[in-house]
Amino acid sequence: EYINYKKRIPITETFTPSDKEQELYEKVTEYLQRETNFALPAAQKHLMTSVLRKLLASSSYAISGTLESLIRRLKKLIDGKDLTVNEFIDEIDEDYELYDEDIEEWEEEEEEEEEEDILEDELSKEDILSIQNEITDLESFLLLANSIQHNVKGEKLKIALDKGFVKLNELGAQPKAIIFTESVRTQKYLYEELQKTNFKNKIVLFNGSNNDEKSKELYHNWVNDEKNREKVSGSRAVDIRAAIVDTFRDKNHQIMIATEAAAEGINLQFCSMVVNYDLPWNPQRIEQRIGRCHRYGQEHDVVVINFLNSRNETDQRVFQLLDQKFHLFSGVFGASDEVLGSITSGVDFEKSLTEIYKKCRTKEQITKAFDSLQEEFKEQIDSKVQKTQ
Repeated sequence: EYINYKKRIPITETFTPSDKEQELYEKVTEYLQRETNFALPAAQKHLMTSVLRKLLASSSYAISGTLESLIRRLKKLIDGKDLTVNEFIDEIDEDYELYDEDIEEWEEEEEEEEEEDILEDELSKEDILSIQNEITDLESFLLLANSIQHNVKGEKLKIALDKGFVKLNELGAQPKAIIFTESVRTQKYLYEELQKTNFKNKIVLFNGSNNDEKSKELYHNWVNDEKNREKVSGSRAVDIRAAIVDTFRDKNHQIMIATEAAAEGINLQFCSMVVNYDLPWNPQRIEQRIGRCHRYGQEHDVVVINFLNSRNETDQRVFQLLDQKFHLFSGVFGASDEVLGSITSGVDFEKSLTEIYKKCRTKEQITKAFDSLQEEFKEQIDSKVQKTQ
C-alpha cells in the first residue's frame, strides 16, 4: 500500500514488408545459410551471421552499408591487398556498436588477434571464381537494398507513436518516447523520417559517439549555460550524455532515438514510452532498455511498443517467447533477474536463435525448432519463477 508499483503496457504494431523488402530478406538469408562465405571472417562467422541478421531486420539502410563492407573485403582479397579482420570489424562496428562487446560475450576463440592476410597467390582458381561469384551476389543484394526508398516498418513507427502518445495522454504522462535501434544507420533514417512529421525539431539522438551535428550543438549550448555550471564534469563523454538527457527532459523535446549505448547508465524515469524498433535477441538487453524508464521513481505506467513482421515466421516465434515466456513487455516487474540470469547466461538463448535462423528454412522446421527450444528452457523458467515468487 505504500509503494505505488507501475505496470508495463504493451502495444504490438504488426507490419507487412513490401515485396522488395521481402525479396531482400530472403536473398540475404539464403546467402547467410550457405556453408561457405568468403566475406565473413572465419573466427567470428557465427557472430557475424547473427549481426547481419539483426541489421537485415533493422532496415534496408542498415544492411546496405554492411553489404558494401563485405564487397570491399572480397575485392581486396582478390587484389591481394592487406585487410586485417580488425579493420573489417571496425567498419561493422561503426554501425553496430555492440560488436566488440558481443565478441567477448560469445567467447569465440580467434585463431589469431589479426587474421593472416590472404594473398592472391594463396588463392586457387576455384577460390577466386567463388569469390567473384560471391561479389556478384552481394552487389545484386546491394542494388536491391538501395532501390528500397521506404521501409514499411518505418511508416508503421509513425502510427505506433501516435497510438502510444494517446495512451500517455490517458495516463497523464509527459508525451515523451525513447526509440531503440541496434543500427546507427537506422537511427539516422528514423531521424530523417520523423523530421518530416509533427516531431520536427523535437528529437534528440543518443549513440556511442554522439558526433552528429545536432548532438554537438546541444553539448555546446549545455556546457555554456550558466545553470549547468555545477553539472559540468570536464569530460566530453560524460557531459554530452548529460546534455542529451537534459535536453530530452526539456518540455520542447518529445523523442530520443537511441542505440544500445543508451540502454545502460542513464535514468529516464521522466519518460514513459519505450519503443523497440529493433528487438534484441538477448532478453537481458531488452530488460535493460525498458529499465531506463520502468524503474523506481517512475510516476506512470510505461508503454512498451514492439513491431511484428507478419511475413516472418521465425521473428514471430522469437517475439512470442520473449513476450509469453519471459514476460518482458507487461506486468509490474517484467522479467525477473533470476529468470534472465538462468536463461541467458553466456548468451545461450541468443546462440540458440542464431542456430535456428541458420538451419531452418520451412515453417514446419521453424515450428519444430522453437517448440524444442521452448521445452528446453521450460523447466528452468518454471522453477526459477517459483523460486523468485
